[in-house]
Amino acid sequence: MEYVVLERQFPEPIKPEDVLKMAEETQCLELYRVKPVSSYLMPDGMRMVCVFQAPDAQALRSVARSNDFPVDFTVWTSTLHTP
Repeated sequence: MEYVVLERQFPEPIKPEDVLKMAEETQCLELYRVKPVSSYLMPDGMRMVCVFQAPDAQALRSVARSNDFPVDFTVWTSTLHTP
């Protein structure tokens, strides 16, 4: 499994409680073997970065498309570096 990053931009600011609601409503995670790791909402509420574990970036793109994300999003793979 790879670490995959999803960056989302919103047309209007969202609140932290909106992030929890979106996470609960997201479907197909198990189907594409995608597991949430962490999410970071920018202070202005206009952008969010989420980290997942997934087989590849395409799996996360498939989840995004299956859920009809109404916002712009970018997906890329990453690696974890620790001391």
